[in-house]
Amino acid sequence: MSAPTANAELLALRHAIDGIDDALASLLACRVCLSHQAQAVKARAGLPALDRARELEIQHRYEQRWAGASTVARVILTLCRED
Repeated sequence: MSAPTANAELLALRHAIDGIDDALASLLACRVCLSHQAQAVKARAGLPALDRARELEIQHRYEQRWAGASTVARVILTLCRED
């Protein structure tokens, strides 16, 4: 493969990756917002802030998608708990 062909292919792949990153950032912002709303509901109802069973369920769902994804889930869950 020639360098110009490789560069063009890399440019197209990077463009697609950038689009996915933009979509992920938007989805994560929505998830953080919804999580904060859920935390507010739990606080008003006197429920525990942390539901470990729910978090494990989420991590398991991620892990079913691909090996190691539970690490991503843990980071997202931590992000959603922060103010």
